[in-house]
Amino acid sequence: MVEIYRIEKGAEAWKYKAYDYVRTDAFCVGQNIPIEIEFSHDEKEEELQAVLLVEDHKPVAGCRIAFPDEKTGKIERVCVVREKQKGGYGRILIGEAENWLKEYGVNHIVINSQDRAAGFYEKVGYKLNPDVSPDVYDTHHKEEKETKPDLPKAQKSPISLGFTCVLVEKYL
Repeated sequence: MVEIYRIEKGAEAWKYKAYDYVRTDAFCVGQNIPIEIEFSHDEKEEELQAVLLVEDHKPVAGCRIAFPDEKTGKIERVCVVREKQKGGYGRILIGEAENWLKEYGVNHIVINSQDRAAGFYEKVGYKLNPDVSPDVYDTHHKEEKETKPDLPKAQKSPISLGFTCVLVEKYL
């Protein structure tokens, strides 16, 4: 049975650690995204709002939510641990994130998706919007334009992550 947790200010420390575990497994190990890049843009822990899925006392999926403007919610860093991918956890995760955003009165949801995941989002009701840059709704990387994270010398050159990002959106 999957347990769903909302992580927000005052949440137990284990929930933050569990969400970070899922991100590390899915992105850093599974997709070879350097850990310095994956975690360099994070908000302060007390500002994080995230959804965490746990099954049999093990973290299996997570995402965070943000608010680029008053009526727009954004689902970010959607991830499922490698051994559970394609098992329906992403669908549960997106559904819970949408429910939470609806409670805030959001009527437009955007996701900055890897191009290879766009088909999944279309299956859960999102539309690809190729005319809009995903950066338009970027809430965590505004300061990155001026300051890049400190990377090891071997990684100072531009890093190719093997995908591009696209914007998918849904109107409620």
